[in-house]
Amino acid sequence: MRMPQEDMVCAVEPASSALERARAEAAEVRLRLLVEAGRLLGDPLDGEEAVGAVAQLAVEAFADWCAVDFLDAHGALRRLTVRRAGPERGARDAAVEACTPERVRPSALTEVVRSGRALLVTGLGPRRVDAAEPMDGGGSLLVVPLRTRHQCVGALSLVRGPARAGFTEADRMLAEELAGRAGLVLDTARLLRESRRALTAAQRQVARLRARGEVDRLLAEAGLDLPTVLEVIVHRVSEGVGDGCVLHLVGEAGFLEPVLLHHPDPEARALLAGTVHARRQRLGEGLHGGVALRGEPVRLPDMDAERARAAGTLPEYLPYLERYGAQSLVVVPLVARRRVFGSLGVVRDVAGGHGPHDEDEVRLLGCVAERAALAIADARTHAVAIEGMRQRDDFLSVAGHELEAPLSALRLQVQLLARMAREVTLPPDLAQRVARAERSSERLGSLVNALLDAGRITSGRLRLEREEVDLAALARDTVGRMAEAFGRGGCEVRLAADAETTGRWDRARLEQVLGHLLSNAARHGRGRPVEVRVEPAARERVRLVVKDQGQGIAPGDRPRLFERFGRAGPEPRSQGLGLGLWISREIVDAHGGAIHVQSAPGEGATFTVELPRD
Repeated sequence: MRMPQEDMVCAVEPASSALERARAEAAEVRLRLLVEAGRLLGDPLDGEEAVGAVAQLAVEAFADWCAVDFLDAHGALRRLTVRRAGPERGARDAAVEACTPERVRPSALTEVVRSGRALLVTGLGPRRVDAAEPMDGGGSLLVVPLRTRHQCVGALSLVRGPARAGFTEADRMLAEELAGRAGLVLDTARLLRESRRALTAAQRQVARLRARGEVDRLLAEAGLDLPTVLEVIVHRVSEGVGDGCVLHLVGEAGFLEPVLLHHPDPEARALLAGTVHARRQRLGEGLHGGVALRGEPVRLPDMDAERARAAGTLPEYLPYLERYGAQSLVVVPLVARRRVFGSLGVVRDVAGGHGPHDEDEVRLLGCVAERAALAIADARTHAVAIEGMRQRDDFLSVAGHELEAPLSALRLQVQLLARMAREVTLPPDLAQRVARAERSSERLGSLVNALLDAGRITSGRLRLEREEVDLAALARDTVGRMAEAFGRGGCEVRLAADAETTGRWDRARLEQVLGHLLSNAARHGRGRPVEVRVEPAARERVRLVVKDQGQGIAPGDRPRLFERFGRAGPEPRSQGLGLGLWISREIVDAHGGAIHVQSAPGEGATFTVELPRD
């Protein structure tokens, strides 16, 4: 019996409407799923947790099992999460596990990641019949790639057990959409983590540079005073990278001497001092001795009393460890210019909030130790130089005093002999010899006086006897007294000293200054005229100028001209000790004045002294 055409149309229309409704409902479910997944993946700061929530959403919506695998920094797949539908276990759970990638095809994940194409496998289990109605399923596996902007970075695996219908193409497209979003989130989270690591590394580098700069500044302020340098080192290290700091220096006979330590807690400082200072170590012995000998740092991030006793190399720290518990210890060598000066050790409470020292702190401590070693080397070199100069000055002072008395007697005898020679007629050659002896004694007296003045100046014993002095009259007297010396050199002295130029000065010391300048002009003036001027200057000051027309002074020689034992250029025939201009500068400075020189090669030299009237 045939159904009328009208009845057939009526039957098809409800079936078509039902199919459309089913498709619409499925599309709505997928849309809600994608919307919810987008919400969960909206915070890339915690990407792994968000991906885990999406996996849970997937098993609740259209799968029994879901796993997410992600390529780590070494290119190996690392499982981020596994989620299952329902808390029950047993036969059903075992059937689902039998459909996972590891059980179905161990290489499935690698194949999907390498190819970038999804894998769909169905019919993985026996035909199952539900208690209510038969279900033609058999279990299925769906693996889709996790894609980022440029590459495949992992895989999303979904499993349906034998009791459910297999995955469809629509499920594959939905899974790929979820995987694409999850991949972007994971990649973004990875980039954020790398950025954070880079930022942290940059911040640590800035902190290291700042700490190194601070150490450099403090060491520069400490100068070349060794005790101050050592204090700066231990205090800065104690504040920056540890609770306590111990500084050892190599002493006599190769022993490592603990010279300084610091700890903010007085009780801990006393405990360290009582144990560390009680032990002397040779190079190679103990923790500090071994570091100093090998020249390499040692880091013990978690050292307690039991481990210290077992190691047997930390006797100096054992009482401290017994009292304060586990500590992080770092010891670095103090090495500069291929020479070991000692070691620098820091100790920090592991449970005190900072934890063990990390590699960045060890590197920072190494940089500080390097700069500290250089500062110690410079301070020691400076101390040796200062001691050498002190001994030299002491010798010059003693030599000057020892020579003064016999030389004074000799000069009196020579002067008496010269006076007698002038009163009687002597052969010309004998008269010349007497004159030369008189000049030599005067020269020797000047040298001894220079030695004595150098000793007074360096020891701070230069005293001024101030009185009312007319500088113009003093210049006339000094030039007149030195007329014979200028005559021997063939130099004419042109004196301009007519203005009123009085002030409160030390007459003998200013005569000494003018005598040095005139002697210098006579010696280097090449027999040409020497100009001497005394004149008022601005701001209640008086100016003394001595100008010669000699060979001049090179620019590079002028800075050391007023230094002790300073000379202008190589002058092997030059007389004197090189102290005259230095003594002159010290005398002028003591009066509150200034002395300087203007010169150029071949144009002579002009020395100018300015003195305040009071």
